[in-house]
Amino acid sequence: MGEERVFVAGEAEISDDGLAGGERGEARRGMSVNCGKPAAPIRLDFGTEVSATVQARIGYAFRVFAAVYGYRVLEGDSDEAAAVVFYGKSATSAESRGLTVPALYTVASPAAGPPHFTKRRYGGEEIPLVFGNDAKNGNPDWLGEIFQWLSSSHETGIVERDDVRRIPSLKTVFARNGISPRKPFASLLMGWMENALRNGDGEAICRAPSPLAGVQHMVVCSHDIDFYYTNRISALARLIKNLGISFRLYRSESFFRSNATMILELLGGKRVGDYVPDLLAAMGKQDFRLTLFVVTRRGHRRDPNYELTQMAARLREAEKNGCSVELHGSYTSVLGDGSLKHEAEQLRTALARKTLGGRQHWLRFDSHEKLFAGVREAELVFDSTLGFPEAAGFRNGAAFGFPPYNFREEKAHDFLEIPLVVMDGSLEGESRMEKENAQDIADEVLMESREAGWGGVSVLWHNPIEALAVPKEINRVFWNCIERREEFKERWMSAREFLGHSLGRYQDAGLLQGVRLDA
Repeated sequence: MGEERVFVAGEAEISDDGLAGGERGEARRGMSVNCGKPAAPIRLDFGTEVSATVQARIGYAFRVFAAVYGYRVLEGDSDEAAAVVFYGKSATSAESRGLTVPALYTVASPAAGPPHFTKRRYGGEEIPLVFGNDAKNGNPDWLGEIFQWLSSSHETGIVERDDVRRIPSLKTVFARNGISPRKPFASLLMGWMENALRNGDGEAICRAPSPLAGVQHMVVCSHDIDFYYTNRISALARLIKNLGISFRLYRSESFFRSNATMILELLGGKRVGDYVPDLLAAMGKQDFRLTLFVVTRRGHRRDPNYELTQMAARLREAEKNGCSVELHGSYTSVLGDGSLKHEAEQLRTALARKTLGGRQHWLRFDSHEKLFAGVREAELVFDSTLGFPEAAGFRNGAAFGFPPYNFREEKAHDFLEIPLVVMDGSLEGESRMEKENAQDIADEVLMESREAGWGGVSVLWHNPIEALAVPKEINRVFWNCIERREEFKERWMSAREFLGHSLGRYQDAGLLQGVRLDA
């Protein structure tokens, strides 16, 4: 890479985890290494043959990469010293001062359907590639591959929908190509590219450094309020329904026993399903923070049993304790009457503050464009819908938050997607269907995120206090993960807290420029 390189392997630079010099090259697991903080800004140059559309898409992927790794992005006309990434077919001697990324990305029609991958072994990982390797130097088009994952291009050609009108899991690229959703492939590609930029050779995947001192990994802890105690009759109906679910779906003796016991407790006067006070008490004792997603209107039989006014006291209590309360878009808010903006306004009125973000009830949407248009119209700062209804893992290959791509305007959306990677219901289903321990599944996914970088992924447990949503052994997974946080220098936090710690990273990279948390 020549004398002009900004980064030299073995520089005595202190990283977030306190490692210096050659210590940064010590592998944590496999070929994952700590590469420390960037020593300079970064710039992207294009070859003259790269079209404007491709430049927009590759520039987006580059900026997300820069945000994750903590680079400040310089525009092309800046004369400030910077690490240089050149994207093109071939670089001149002047352009080849930094890393050359081979321009292999092609604009494909959505009608072409889901892609097929070739697989490349690197850094102890088998990484699927859509565009293959460059014939000259053998490198992949890191930025083109990252764009495919983050833009959800892998899903644009899928026309099938399930009975909720979601993309069926069996039609995704994971099922069609036999690749694991538990691997964050966009993160692995970024770590590969970062190693090529810093070190030039040697197989290693650089771990992204955290923006928060003393914290190596951040998890956005969330709870969708899909059922809550409003009266004894409503709670009894839910418990009786759960008795049937214990036989028909879960085939769980513990779920049956738990709900039978709760029926007796309910008849004895206990407010079964009124779990927020106990959750807040546990939160204070265990020192974590959380986000509650609440539905503001009941427009469909699949919406929750409560009215927003019935939840107001509990929501205010949660916010006083440092939690954030955000919008759980109703069943028809995107696919139906388009009420997401109105629902966000209802929540803003109830809480007397701006609604920052949301997640769709049932993770329900039929097209990314429609979902993102709703989020944008509602003026939300973040969304956390992109996860799997039936499995744990990384739907967009990302163990980090990212702004989705706006194909209509060929630029990043001005809100952040916080990927949902573990959910209690999908964890129970996957464990039961695959005959695999639920704790092992959750641990695997979270460890993949920890090894990739500083996180920004979300986990969801509807009610970890009572066995109303899933059997108690699935709730135990949540508390086990909470109890092991210090082992990994990990913080579980609210979405509002995460945005406060990470927004500067994205804005330094030229993303989320219109986002203000105090508006």
